[in-house]
Amino acid sequence: MRTYVGIDGCPFGWAATVFHMDNSTGQVFLYKHIAELWEAHRDAELILIDMPIGLPDTRHMRHCESEARALLKPYRASSIFPVPVREVLEAANYEQAGEWQRRLSGKGLSKQTWNIVPKIRELDRLVRSEPLAKLRFQESHPELAFAAWSGAPMRNNKKTESGYKERMEILSKLYAPSEQIVVDTLARTPRSQVARDDLVDSLALAVSALHGSDGLAYVPNVTPPPEDGEGLVMRIAYPMRRMIY
Repeated sequence: MRTYVGIDGCPFGWAATVFHMDNSTGQVFLYKHIAELWEAHRDAELILIDMPIGLPDTRHMRHCESEARALLKPYRASSIFPVPVREVLEAANYEQAGEWQRRLSGKGLSKQTWNIVPKIRELDRLVRSEPLAKLRFQESHPELAFAAWSGAPMRNNKKTESGYKERMEILSKLYAPSEQIVVDTLARTPRSQVARDDLVDSLALAVSALHGSDGLAYVPNVTPPPEDGEGLVMRIAYPMRRMIY
C-alpha cells in the first residue's frame, strides 16, 4: 500500500494529509510531535513538509529561498521565510537568537522565523537521527505548488476568502474531494488546533507528493544538490509541470 503525506505546522503541532493508494479519500491527522507523525507514516513513499530541512552555517549557505522568491514574484514572494543558521536552534530567547543570526550571517532574524524555530529544531533532530526519515522527508512549499500548477503565483493571501477560493479551485481540479476534506476536518477540529489555511497547505503538499511519484522539480536545480554541515539537502521541492489550464 503506497502512502503519500503532506505536512504543515499548525497550532496543535503538525497537520498531515495522508493519501493511501487503496483508499480514494485522503485523511487529515493532527500530531503533537513530528516523531509521532513519523512513527505513524514511516512506510510512506514520500513526505513533503513545509519546513526547512538543511540549515545554513558560516560555510554552507542556502540559496533556495532567493530562487523560490523569484518564482513567486510579484504576489507571494513574502511567503518564503528566511531560514535561521543552525546555531540559532540552541538560542535561549529571541534576543540571543537575533544576535547569533546577525553575527553568523550578517542578517537579522524576524520574529516570524523565531516563532517556528521549535518546529525547525524538532524536524532537524528527527531527520538527523533517523536515516529512513532523512530519505523520506523532503522540504516543499505550497505556494510553489500552486504557482506550478496554475502557471503563475496566487494573487490573493491564503488567509482571505478570495485566497481560499483561488487555491481550492486548483486543488479540486487535481483531487475532486479536496474541499470536502477541508470542510469535514474543520467541522471536527477546534480552530485553536488547526486553521483553514493549515489544512489547505497540508492538502496541497499531499497532492504534490502524490503527483511527485512521477517526478519533482527543485530549487536550486543543481546536481548534486547542496548539503548543509550535517549532510542534509538544502533545496525545496515542488510539482514538476503545469497541470491546470
